[in-house]
Amino acid sequence: MLAPVSFALVGAALVAGYLGAPVSRSTELLAALVPALGAVAVLVALVVRRPTRPVPGFLIATGLLGLAAGAAGRAFEWYGDTGQVFPGAAAAVGVLAYPSLMLAALGLGPAGRRGRQLLGGSESIIYAAAGTALIWLAVTGPYLDDRSLPLARDAWIWLFPLLDGLIALAVLRALDGADATSRSFGLLAFGFLVLGAGHGLANWSASNGDLDGGTPVAAGPLLGAVVIAVAVIAWTVGPVRHPIDEPGEVQWSQLIGVLVAALVPLVALIVTLALGLSTWSSFAVVVSATLVVVVIALARMWRLVDQVQVVTEQRGRRRLAAMVGYSSDVVLFADLAGRVTYASPGLGSTLGHRPERWEGRPLLDLVVDDERAEAVQHIEQLRRTGSGETVEFDISVVHADGQHRRASVVVAHLIERGMVAGIVATFRDVTEQRNLERQLSHRAFHDPLTGLANRALFLDRMDHALRVTRSLEDPVMVLFVDLDDFKSVNDTLGHDVGDQLLKIVADRIRRSAGSGDTAARMGGDEFAVLMEDRGGVDRAIDVAERLLESLREPVSIDGYEIAVLASVGVAVATQGVSTTSVLRDADIAMYEAKRAGKGQIRIFDPAMRLAATRHLEYRTDLGQALAGDQVRLVYLPYVDLRSGEVTGAEALARWRHPDQGDLSASDFVPIAERSGLIVDLGYRVLELALAQLETWRPGLYLSVNLSTVQMRQPDFVERVLTMVATRRVDPRSVVFEITEEALVDEAERAGRTLELLRAEGFRFAIDDFGSGACSLGHLQRQPVDVLKIDRAAVAAFGDDPGGPTLARTILQTAESLGLLTVGEGIETIDELRELRRAGCDLGQGHLLSHPLEADELARRFASADLLGAP
Repeated sequence: MLAPVSFALVGAALVAGYLGAPVSRSTELLAALVPALGAVAVLVALVVRRPTRPVPGFLIATGLLGLAAGAAGRAFEWYGDTGQVFPGAAAAVGVLAYPSLMLAALGLGPAGRRGRQLLGGSESIIYAAAGTALIWLAVTGPYLDDRSLPLARDAWIWLFPLLDGLIALAVLRALDGADATSRSFGLLAFGFLVLGAGHGLANWSASNGDLDGGTPVAAGPLLGAVVIAVAVIAWTVGPVRHPIDEPGEVQWSQLIGVLVAALVPLVALIVTLALGLSTWSSFAVVVSATLVVVVIALARMWRLVDQVQVVTEQRGRRRLAAMVGYSSDVVLFADLAGRVTYASPGLGSTLGHRPERWEGRPLLDLVVDDERAEAVQHIEQLRRTGSGETVEFDISVVHADGQHRRASVVVAHLIERGMVAGIVATFRDVTEQRNLERQLSHRAFHDPLTGLANRALFLDRMDHALRVTRSLEDPVMVLFVDLDDFKSVNDTLGHDVGDQLLKIVADRIRRSAGSGDTAARMGGDEFAVLMEDRGGVDRAIDVAERLLESLREPVSIDGYEIAVLASVGVAVATQGVSTTSVLRDADIAMYEAKRAGKGQIRIFDPAMRLAATRHLEYRTDLGQALAGDQVRLVYLPYVDLRSGEVTGAEALARWRHPDQGDLSASDFVPIAERSGLIVDLGYRVLELALAQLETWRPGLYLSVNLSTVQMRQPDFVERVLTMVATRRVDPRSVVFEITEEALVDEAERAGRTLELLRAEGFRFAIDDFGSGACSLGHLQRQPVDVLKIDRAAVAAFGDDPGGPTLARTILQTAESLGLLTVGEGIETIDELRELRRAGCDLGQGHLLSHPLEADELARRFASADLLGAP
């Protein structure tokens, strides 16, 4: 067996012999022997190895023979009567090798693509024959007839290198990966590049008359021929792959190409004959080439007739087998009596029944008993419509194991069609599909966390309820529920605990509502209940109270005991109103309940809508007020109840509204809290307060109210310290007032904030102490300095001076803890007198002073005694 290395050694020896032999005709004939032996070696390798696509190899062997003929022509030309001529016979004959070489390069490539072509590899032979005929007609024929070539000398110098380079590029396109075949293609491309370089040097020297036989310049094309032959032999030494006789697809582009290949040289011959330019050699070669093309094409077409028929039959059989034999669908043929005449294999793979046992059984035995009447109705409808019609429906069928499966059924009436004598029923198992559709539908209209209806489903059911006519005594009711301080649960305990709490709340809302009510999660910690059952407002209040009562029961989550409260708004959905307006009214009522305190219920009143509209307007204006200079401060003095001196003041925010005039904090602070502006407002108030405090004499202090949201800011402590340092204010002169709720609900975070600021010298006061849930334990754990006794406790203390009032208890507790006390809202002499006697340290209220402007307060500081005699 011929190996690539063996021929490489033989070729190298021949080239070396050519270079070492004396210059003669025999030496030049040795140059012709090198490509000729390469062609023989390639042919032997093709015959022995039998590659899948031998045509490119045969074409390359033909091209090598053409190169050998050109080299032989050079030997006879140089050492004959004419001597060395360029371009001459060698060039004219050698150019005939290139159609075969070019078509061989184009024929290379992945086997999968070539195997599907109509003409296999024979079109390469057709193109090569047509190309040879054209070259003969244009170049070789004219030279043989009158010994002159039509191309200029310079064009002939670069013609061969150009053709070699184009062939190398065509070979390179066949590279695909790094396997042995691609490596041989790379070597083949290199061989053509070497051949092109050799041709270029040799032609240049020949054109100048400097080319001598036996020189390295003359040996360049020989080396290229050796490399080309070695590459083709290596290509054939791959795994033996015998052709598979598989019918190919009709490629119309190939048919057109073959037709052009046959007609172009023939048309060219006719044109030259008409012009009187044709010669005997051109006529003979072109006619022969055209006959070769026609014969090969006709032979191939003759075979295609049989192939097309085979392909058609095979495709028909495969399509029928795929539709019935290997389909998971169940296909049943039934006669006029409804008995099965054929059952496809899908009956076994899908429903577990043996198909052969169903022949002769009633078709409807496959349907579950409860739905058999429905199937009969559909089939009777089909029979009435006539032949060729179909009916589709879903129905439950019986699996062999007794389970029921959902199937999509298509029944065709083909009794008179001549195709099937009866009815054809196709069953497709859609159980999983229908289950998935139900799951997707549930997810589209239900909250994934709680399982309650979502906003879309709630609004749809509300819309339906509002379209139903109801009496005025029995309206549709809507409850809007918002959890109080739920954000603190997420912030302090984490979102996992918050999600578990939402699930528990949703379950309690579901239990509190009636069976005909729709409970929904509207988003975040907001819920709603649509009440369509009779009962009206009374039942709505009863459900809301039952819900709040159930929410007050603490729940244990991850070791935390959590009791959650909620604010509930109730709206009446009278007939004719929109879902949007009803939900808006319930939302407004809920916010009114939240403003009234935690765990409250409010029924919507039209006046609430006016207040909500005003709040909405204020919300827009407040942002502009903070950006401008509309927020200012007034100061409520702290008066020493023993000495009567003003020891400090509380900073109170006022808003100079451009249309409404001066607004107190109670008018716009709730709006700031709901709109998210409370943080900016808090820092603005603190900035103004510190600027004022900077002008006061040492020893006076200023208290500033601090919101819970502001305390949650991660940079709160840092910003406060920066502001105090900028104003050069002593931190010991600043008192932050916080509510009991902030101290209880934000115990952990508030404790850390208080400790950090107290370490810098700031002091803290609990505002309105006695109105919330702050206990003695909280006072002992949290670093507070001042207790401000709530106005209600002060009023009760004045009404019953000798009784065990809350104010007296607070004062005793504060004294035991060493805390400074402030009586808030002192309005009567009795309240003032009893607070003094009980040991209260400081006081605020209209009896002592109204809130003052900064300049007026400065004048009050100059007075040593503001209270007069006790």
